[in-house]
Amino acid sequence: MAVRRKSNWYIYFIAFGITLAMIIMAVISLKDFIFSESTETGLNTNGTLSEDFVPDSGMNMAVLTMISDSESDMPSLFIAAMYDAVENRLTYIPLNDGIALASAGRTLPNVYAAQGGSGVVSAVSDVLGVKFDGYIRFTRNSLMNLFSTFGNVEYDVAKTLLINDGAEVEAINSGKQIFTAERLFRYIMLADFDEGESYRFNMIGSILIELVNQNVTYIDSSLLDVYASNIIDNAETDLTLDRYKHSKAAMLNTIQYGINPAEYYVPYGEYNDDGSFTIFDNSLVTIRQKSGQSE
Repeated sequence: MAVRRKSNWYIYFIAFGITLAMIIMAVISLKDFIFSESTETGLNTNGTLSEDFVPDSGMNMAVLTMISDSESDMPSLFIAAMYDAVENRLTYIPLNDGIALASAGRTLPNVYAAQGGSGVVSAVSDVLGVKFDGYIRFTRNSLMNLFSTFGNVEYDVAKTLLINDGAEVEAINSGKQIFTAERLFRYIMLADFDEGESYRFNMIGSILIELVNQNVTYIDSSLLDVYASNIIDNAETDLTLDRYKHSKAAMLNTIQYGINPAEYYVPYGEYNDDGSFTIFDNSLVTIRQKSGQSE
């Protein structure tokens, strides 16, 4: 009489289940190794954006930039740079150095001389109703150094003008011109536009946005790091790498999905009897909207 052997099917089933579980765990571990989250918010360790990254208003940045010719000179050009991470927008807002401040009779260069960059930030913040994350003070050398990392910019000059740089005079003809870092600095700081402050600010704003928009498609994670290190190492600033890293993913998101993300806005207002400039309320509302701080 034949002996019927017991089936061991359940042993094979258990072995198959264990093997399958190990394969799944290995795949998950490999995925985490390749696409693991960075300590920088919203980034993978290889510098790419996380698949589920969504920028929020906490990643907005408002920075007050001030530019002088040399270390010994007071800043003479003041530009608020407003980054709205949610709207994928970077707005340059040139500011009159005689903007009407709470302390009557003082100009922004006066404030810098007495209180430094943080004093200027506080004074401008009170006027605009915008909270700034910090300031950057560039000299000719540090700003040209930063411009060089972007590369040249092609710009359509509105009219022929002269640039007086000490004993050196340069004529820039109207039409499309190539601007090197040195020529760009001279243009925004030394050109004789001869049409008033508002026109000058429009020309400065228009060439700065071309610098960004023409080069934005070439920017990646490592190049953003170069820009941040360049500023922190070469310019006077109270910004830190940690603050930059907090918004870095949003910046990469803007680079990837934004279309010509840089724009400029020139505030409008009126000059007072003492020569100071008061920005109209409607213009202040627009500035706050550009900064993402209108609520």
